[in-house]
Amino acid sequence: MKPEAVIFDMDDVLCRYDLGRRLRALARITGQTPRDIRAAIWDSGFEDAADSGGYPDPDDYLREFASRLGFPLTRAQWVAARREAMQPWPDMLALAKSIGGQTRIAIYSNNGPLTKAALDDLFPACAEIFAEHYHSFEFGLKKPDPKSFTKLMERMGTDPARCWFIDDKKSNVTGARMAGLRGHHFVSHEQLLPELRAMGLAA
Repeated sequence: MKPEAVIFDMDDVLCRYDLGRRLRALARITGQTPRDIRAAIWDSGFEDAADSGGYPDPDDYLREFASRLGFPLTRAQWVAARREAMQPWPDMLALAKSIGGQTRIAIYSNNGPLTKAALDDLFPACAEIFAEHYHSFEFGLKKPDPKSFTKLMERMGTDPARCWFIDDKKSNVTGARMAGLRGHHFVSHEQLLPELRAMGLAA
């Protein structure tokens, strides 16, 4: 049965995301070590809290990010470091665009408010294709919590059974299935194609 909506994860599905590259970019900007930056932002639980809705305003999020670094990081610098960590995958973007010509498409990603607000600058090829992009901070819960998918379905106004979710993490796909969606554990473009065809979507 052809799905009414195909929902894509973003990082490591539509692009390669390399946290190490992001840490090194931030290190060049701030003069701090990648290890210290990771400890202040990621290992401290701050990013996890932001992804879970702890800092819903992008300006508040950026201020706290900068405060934890002890450096007056600007939005442009934050965007530049995040963008450097993302390598777009043209084959997946082309596939998403093709699917978007056949049915509704959206992004659902575990991310905070500044990723959503700055998507046009972070990943313009993606923003051009996807009119709908949702991020976990909006629901106060992260994938793989099934309740986050339930809230996503409510926001989209669609039936979970008619939606197909694609993610590189098995746990997230499991969470989506528990919420009633169909799911695909993404490994490669090539392995995705047969399932697309089986659902009546031309690759």
